[in-house]
Amino acid sequence: MRSWKAIVIAILALVVIGNWIIFRPEPTPPPPSAAPETRQAEPSVAEMAPGPDSAPAARLSNPDTPKPRTEESRAASRRELESPLVSSYPPSTPAHRKAADSDPEITADFDQVSLMFRAYRALTGENPIGNNAEIMKALNGGNPKGAQLGPPDGRGLNEKGELTDRWGTPYFFHALTKDLMEIRSAGPDQRMWNEDDLIGD
Repeated sequence: MRSWKAIVIAILALVVIGNWIIFRPEPTPPPPSAAPETRQAEPSVAEMAPGPDSAPAARLSNPDTPKPRTEESRAASRRELESPLVSSYPPSTPAHRKAADSDPEITADFDQVSLMFRAYRALTGENPIGNNAEIMKALNGGNPKGAQLGPPDGRGLNEKGELTDRWGTPYFFHALTKDLMEIRSAGPDQRMWNEDDLIGD
């Protein structure tokens, strides 16, 4: 009997302690100390203005702060604004000479090659495509009509089937449109893509 009463008393004690833990009032935080508010003195105009040989401390301590521009960079910017359409980059290929402005014999060579392409266009309605050897194959019967349109009189092909200029270098053919073919010769120095090249169409 006594053990049963002890158990009941223990259970009631646990319930009371549990309720006290759950429903106890929250402690209120102490009020903040009324510390005197300190205000930093604002720098004077003289302190804010940097001297001629000094930089502000904030600028020196922050590496992300841009450096002042030099007079050379300002001059370059003015030049860019004055002529925004003028490119400072060199052209990808050097200047060339027009075949029509060169020696009459060279001009005649380009005229013969040009007539060969005109005949092909009259036959098919467009320029042949491919590299030099492929184009010459099309002109020498490898076209839908089987017509023999080249090479020009007195001109031969090299061992690769390419039409060469009077200095023995293969021409470079570039179809600009279906009606316009650019004809490029390496010129007397036999080196393509320099100022010695000759251009015709």
